[in-house]
Amino acid sequence: MTPDALLGQFDQELFAFLHREQPRSETFRRMVSDHMAWRSWDDGEPATANARGKRVRPLLALLTARAIVGDHRRAIPAAIAVQLVHDFSIILDDIMDRDRTRRNRPALWVSYGTGHAMTAAAGIYVVGLDALQDYLDGTWPDVQARDLSRTLLDSCLEMADSQHIDLDWEKRLDMTLDQVREVALGRSCLIRCGVELAAAVSTPDREVRLAFREFGALVATAFSVIDDFRGLWGSEERNGKPLRSDLRRHKKTYPIVVGHQRSAPAGRSRLQALLTGPEPGDTEIAAIMELLDEADAATATLREVARLSAQAVELLRRPPLARFAVSELIELTESLFGGLAGSSPALSQGGLTT
Repeated sequence: MTPDALLGQFDQELFAFLHREQPRSETFRRMVSDHMAWRSWDDGEPATANARGKRVRPLLALLTARAIVGDHRRAIPAAIAVQLVHDFSIILDDIMDRDRTRRNRPALWVSYGTGHAMTAAAGIYVVGLDALQDYLDGTWPDVQARDLSRTLLDSCLEMADSQHIDLDWEKRLDMTLDQVREVALGRSCLIRCGVELAAAVSTPDREVRLAFREFGALVATAFSVIDDFRGLWGSEERNGKPLRSDLRRHKKTYPIVVGHQRSAPAGRSRLQALLTGPEPGDTEIAAIMELLDEADAATATLREVARLSAQAVELLRRPPLARFAVSELIELTESLFGGLAGSSPALSQGGLTT
């Protein structure tokens, strides 16, 4: 089964699961349909082409289970849980950042108001947690649903911690690259969580599960960093939201911090002033981008993504993971991040939406 076919089955399972939950509010049903880009609540077909994003989190989970036991179906409840908690997080993220578009569609808070959007996010979060309860139905008696819930909740707390740090950094520019990597992982830790959950429902071998967790962490960090890159040098159409909005909110992403560190003293002082003072306008944004280009921040960022993704692939190729059918995971990882090191920004816009 191809990745597209896997995601097609996943979409059907997600549609069926959400309808099984039977939400009573017509507004909630309509908002879920809009967010999922369905034609309607009763029709799970996509409203427009490519409206759903790449669904990297569930796809990695399904491929992990298939690599270990040859059966991706074991990971479907975990993949649903991770995708729905991710949906919860991006609805809130759009509200906090005042981003008006998501996947080239109006953000929920724009269409329905902040109150409805926050309530819908909370509902989706609860439903996402409930997906893991499917492991209690006796189909997989060796799986501990309580441990799965703990893993997912720990990731939710990690996301919250990263969001707090991200906000705290808006008036600072003294963080290290290691700190930036840690926050980048936290923002995308549901990628690691999906892989970890899929491994947990597929094998009792703790060494294998920890190795897959490490693989997921590397992919998650690389994913977050390349997302930051595309937020500065990418395409608004492909990103599905405005370009360089992070700069206006003084976000300290990997390209910003590495550019600051690589700048000459005068450029470093200028970036410090522009990125910790009042909200920059178009003139200030252009000045920031010029300083980042002078520091070759784009190339440095792409090299970091290449380093992380190479480590992830290497981990799959050595014990204890080498004995599993990991070729699809290697192929996916290389397709997500391959060939980026040394590329110009103009050549590095393809790939992912969240």
